[in-house]
Amino acid sequence: MSRSLFEQGQGPVPLPYRMRPSSLDDFVGQEALLGPQGLFRRFLAEGRWPSMVLFGPPGTGKSGFVDLLPRLLPEHTFAHLNATTAGVSDLRPELERGKMRRREGGQHVVVVDEIHTWSKSQQEVLLSGVETGQILLLGISNTTPYAALIPPLASRLLLFPFQPLDDDSLSRLLDQGLARLARESRRQPLALEPPARSALVRFAGGDGRRLLLALESSALLATRREGSESTIREEDVLSILSRAGQVYGDKDSHYDTISAFIKSVRNYDPDAALHWLARMLEGGEDPLYIARRLVILAAEDVGLADPQALTQAVSCYQAVRDIGLPEGRIPLAMTTVFLALSPKSISAYQAIDRALADVRGGFSPPVPLHLRDRTSKRAFSRDETATPLDYLYPPEQPGGVSPQVHLPEGDRRRYYHPNDRGRERELKERYEAVRRLRDAPHPPEPGRSSP
Repeated sequence: MSRSLFEQGQGPVPLPYRMRPSSLDDFVGQEALLGPQGLFRRFLAEGRWPSMVLFGPPGTGKSGFVDLLPRLLPEHTFAHLNATTAGVSDLRPELERGKMRRREGGQHVVVVDEIHTWSKSQQEVLLSGVETGQILLLGISNTTPYAALIPPLASRLLLFPFQPLDDDSLSRLLDQGLARLARESRRQPLALEPPARSALVRFAGGDGRRLLLALESSALLATRREGSESTIREEDVLSILSRAGQVYGDKDSHYDTISAFIKSVRNYDPDAALHWLARMLEGGEDPLYIARRLVILAAEDVGLADPQALTQAVSCYQAVRDIGLPEGRIPLAMTTVFLALSPKSISAYQAIDRALADVRGGFSPPVPLHLRDRTSKRAFSRDETATPLDYLYPPEQPGGVSPQVHLPEGDRRRYYHPNDRGRERELKERYEAVRRLRDAPHPPEPGRSSP
């Protein structure tokens, strides 16, 4: 039997492993896949299991589900490979086992962990086996596998994301962990103060494994205090997390610090922004959360004043996702300084908000006939004679701009108001020049229709 932290002896099994589910009802989170009406339950009820890839961040239940699957599919055989150490020589015997199982009327499931690390040639070995059902492939990945999988293999698989656990799911998992620890320690039920619960949930960042590890260490501190009461206090949690540099200090600091960070970048202060970035990294903030906020800031605040800012921010997010910390601090710092010193413009998001307000207010004119898809059944049939309803192909018009109206009442509706900051100055000049060309008189010369 596995031992808990409260028992004597070396080599205790960590709480996340001891709490791996023994049935689908034990799962927390992933309701769309594993809940009472979940898709995977329907697969199992119907007696079929397709080849697929499960992907998502750590601590969301992928490994626990894969470990449980042989109990749910007892008539299947299973093999487990890790793509970082296994190669083609390991795959071929499993394909042969799958062929034999098919002859016997059964199916063979090949689980491939970190499948996104396999090369094109390694993935190609799987194509025939997956296509014919010789094996059922169950890939696991901590990153989005779309770009890593070769198209022929991806088309033969279903891809299902495992989402980070939300706060409610993390709280339920905490309750289960508390009950498990209380049973193992043979003590009174463990209690958890609300501030301690909040700190643990915030620290977990959607990762159930991370949550349970912190809980077990915090519970150890609580049970070593004198007295019969076993209550995990905020000071226990902070004591564990602060030693690893994992907390800000109080429950409001998470929001206050990210707010200070964003406002420093917005107001051209890279030094202040770097300070708040360092505080967040040292405090254990999820680096992907910081990177996501930088992507939003690049689009919302820098905007068209420097369109390259969004590319920089997205690249930062991808780099941090792929390499993690501590190296991920470098692209975060680069992007923070770049965005802080970039010109700022909010014209793009103001423009779409104006357009949305118009649509929500009831402005919904029909698409003009000359703009409709020629292949659409709703489009009028075109004969060989050009008519004023034809689409005027802009490259064939004077100045490369057609005088045709693209939005009824468009002359009375302007959503985009450019400014003179950064590169948007060029867009403003181009925008005004195009409007002058469009408003200028043109000869009635219909161009060719678009393909």
